[in-house]
Amino acid sequence: MDELNELKKMWDSSFEEQNSEMDKEKLLKIMQSKSSGPVDKLKKSLYLEIGTIILVLPFLVYILFVLPATYFVANTLALIILFVIVLVYYFVNLNKITRLWNRSQQNLRQSLQSTLTLLRFFRKTYFYINIALFPLGIYFGYIIGFGLGSGGKKVTSLLFFESLPLYLNILLYIGIGAAAFGLFLLFLRFYVKKLYDVHITKLETNYAELTENENNHTK
Repeated sequence: MDELNELKKMWDSSFEEQNSEMDKEKLLKIMQSKSSGPVDKLKKSLYLEIGTIILVLPFLVYILFVLPATYFVANTLALIILFVIVLVYYFVNLNKITRLWNRSQQNLRQSLQSTLTLLRFFRKTYFYINIALFPLGIYFGYIIGFGLGSGGKKVTSLLFFESLPLYLNILLYIGIGAAAFGLFLLFLRFYVKKLYDVHITKLETNYAELTENENNHTK
């Protein structure tokens, strides 16, 4: 009788373990499906950034031929170099995200954790890189834009450069720059929230749920 009871306990224990493994596999599939959506959307956001830069670069190369003076060529080349550096940075991070997420089939929790760490770092650097690039973009964009609009004239040919004292010119540019930066900062925060923060938050929620469920299974 004791042997029969012992066999029954072993059978029940084996059955529970089997069900537990099945539940765990099902949970992993559900969490992977839930996490794939935000990861794909984050990658699409990066593709959008990359596509925008790729569309802008040929236009900048065209400007080199339209404004052949050394003054404009030097400024346009500096802007092209900045865009290429940012483009490479985006490609590197896109490749890292893809590589990390491809490992989710092997270990979902570890893959989620690594992907989140990378995305948080990328989001932070993306925000501050754009803030750092803003004054450079305004500077180069203003010089090149004015050159195109004026038929190759330098910015210093504007009337108020000659008619206003130097300190008023400086104050005028500081005022315009501060207003433009304030508007840019509002847009950047909104843009980052919509394209990155929303999806990162979803992944963080999924990671917390997965960790909690795994802890419950181990109890």
